Parts: sequence; C-alpha cells; structure tokens
Amino acid sequence: MTRKERFQFVLDYFSKRNPDAATELLYDSPYQLLVAVILSAQCTDKRVNMTTPAIFEHYPDAASLARASFDDLFPYIRSISYPNNKTKHLIGMAQMLMSKFGGQVPLTVDELVQLPGVGRKTANVITSVVDNQPNMAVDTHVFRVSARIGLTVNAKTPLATEKQLLELIPREMVHVAHHWLILHGRYICVARNPKCPECGLQQACKYFQKNFGSRTASADDHALPILKTPTKSKSPAAAASKTRNRPAAKPTKKAAATHSAVPKAKPAAKRATKKSN
Repeated sequence: MTRKERFQFVLDYFSKRNPDAATELLYDSPYQLLVAVILSAQCTDKRVNMTTPAIFEHYPDAASLARASFDDLFPYIRSISYPNNKTKHLIGMAQMLMSKFGGQVPLTVDELVQLPGVGRKTANVITSVVDNQPNMAVDTHVFRVSARIGLTVNAKTPLATEKQLLELIPREMVHVAHHWLILHGRYICVARNPKCPECGLQQACKYFQKNFGSRTASADDHALPILKTPTKSKSPAAAASKTRNRPAAKPTKKAAATHSAVPKAKPAAKRATKKSN
C-alpha cells in the first residue's frame, strides 16, 4: 500500500464512522474555547470541562477576565496542571484581547500566537474549530497516531508532522481530520498497549503489520478478531543459561541406598607420644 493509498483508506474509514467529529471541550464562544484550550495543555479535556464552568460564570468575557488579579483567578485553576503559569497566561491573554483586538478573539494564526499562552498548536485549534480553516493542530495524540499508522515518515517534530499531513489531506477535510486523529489516539491508539484488536485501520496500519502481520480487512469491517502478540522463542544461549542456573536434582532412593551400603573408612589410630622428662 502506497502512502497516498494509506491516507485514502484512513480518511474513508473515519468519514463513514465519525463524519461529524468535534472537540470534546465544552464552550459557547471563541473566547470560552480559547480559555479551555489554554487550560488543556498537558491536561485532560475531562478535567478542563470540570473546571471551566466556574471560570465562565465569574469571568464571562475577555473584559471581566482582564480585570482579574492572580489571587482572584488562581483558586479556579488550582486543580489544573501548571496552575501558576496558566493563571498568568489567561489574564495576560484577556488583557491583550482588550488592548489590541477590541475584546474579540482573532482568527488568524499569526495574530493568535501573539497572545500569552498561545502557541502554534493552540492557534491551529482555534482557527480550525471556530472557522473550519485547514490548519492541523498536532498534539501528542496526532503525533503518535500519524507515525504509527504510517501517515508520516521520520517526522521528528510537531511542525514536520503538520506539514506531512497537510500534503495529502484534502483542504476541506483538514479541520475534521484533526479530530479523527485525536480521538483515535485518545481511545484506540493509546500510548501504552494500543487496542489494535479493536481498530478498523489494521489493513493500512504499519504498526499493526509490524507487530501482528497483515490481514485481509476492509474499511467496512465491523467485527475484528482478538489478536495476541506472538510469543518469542528462546535463544539457545538463553536456554543454556537457564540450564546452568537450575538447582541440582535430589538423589533418588536407589542412589541413596547404594551410597549408604559403602562401608565407612575407620579413622586412623592416634600415635601415642611419650612425654619427655
């Protein structure tokens, strides 16, 4: 299967099974999404969704958040990873929105990355989710899944992954393909012990073919076999080492009887020595 065919297989599979994939972050406006995405760095969407309702209740827009002090906002973010930095980033982000963008979230990557706490990945998420722009946000899930399947080749950085994905994903599908790869990495192609037996991408996946061998599957498969990793045969050296370290066997009853029948040697008589006068 060529790389182009692999891309087509993956896109066809997800198009049929999850055509309306979307972010799992809860939000009602671009401002709320921006806050949630900043908080989601190295943190689960579930934890973020538990935290943001209280933040949005007290700080419903950029203007109110820009007026917040560190001590005011920090208690709402305490349960999130890196709360000190994220508290500072959110306040700085809101203040710049007010001073430079009229309180509105800009929708270009170049403008978004000027905001505190916003890098290229966050900017790509905002423009992709809010405006369906063909920007591919590469997080840890997208990076891992793309490499495992074989969509990317020797991509060492998120930017290299982004460029390779954009080469072969049609522009009109980029915004949803981002969610497909994230969700697949979050629930199926997990970092440890990926759930390959449950995956419908087996036929196209290089990782699966390397670890389990090829199979004649199609994108329309529903019931997939439970596959086990083949056990590796022990090398001769390992077998010999195990034999050397094996404890000695106990003697049999017959051997013990034969040993007891052998007469014991009498101790030599001690020579008498005369005491000198």
